[in-house]
Amino acid sequence: MRQALLFMGLTLSLVVCVALSAPMAAPKGTPIPPPSRTAKPTLSPTPSPSTTPEPTETPAASPSATPEPMLSLTPTVPSPSPSPTPTVPSQLDCKLIWQSPGNGASYKPDEDFTVGWKVSNNGTAAWDADSVEFTYLGGAKLYDYALVHLETSVAPGQAAVLSVHMKAPRNSTKYTTYWSLRQGDTFFCRLMLSIYVE
Repeated sequence: MRQALLFMGLTLSLVVCVALSAPMAAPKGTPIPPPSRTAKPTLSPTPSPSTTPEPTETPAASPSATPEPMLSLTPTVPSPSPSPTPTVPSQLDCKLIWQSPGNGASYKPDEDFTVGWKVSNNGTAAWDADSVEFTYLGGAKLYDYALVHLETSVAPGQAAVLSVHMKAPRNSTKYTTYWSLRQGDTFFCRLMLSIYVE
């Protein structure tokens, strides 16, 4: 009997469960409303991310790698600069004051002319007329005489004009001649002249 009751209870429970799970029918005469339409979501523009960079944290300044100047414990003694050696004037020396004609003068072929150089005695010794002479040294041979004697002696600080008679060559070109004072084997006061022959 217990089993029959148990079976019946189970059957009843089963019927109730089935009934509850079945859809309920609407009573007759009541219209069933159509399913409502739900609005579709619309897309609204979203703001684009900003290109402004976010502030970053500035790193703290690191200590400088430049070494601090250090004091030297070794004393430095400045060495005295050498004093300039005074120029000792030469015994035989000269300075050109003027020259006539100047370099670059033009002459016709075979034309005679005289050259003069005014020089001062800048040495410490006199130019003795008996031992000092003015002589051809090299270059074009434009002279009549290769050796000219001084007319008078020239003391230090005095000036003299050294003149030579010359003749222009026949060929048209540039000519340069070199002259010098000479005492024995010593040549000093070297002078030159350049001319053109037309």
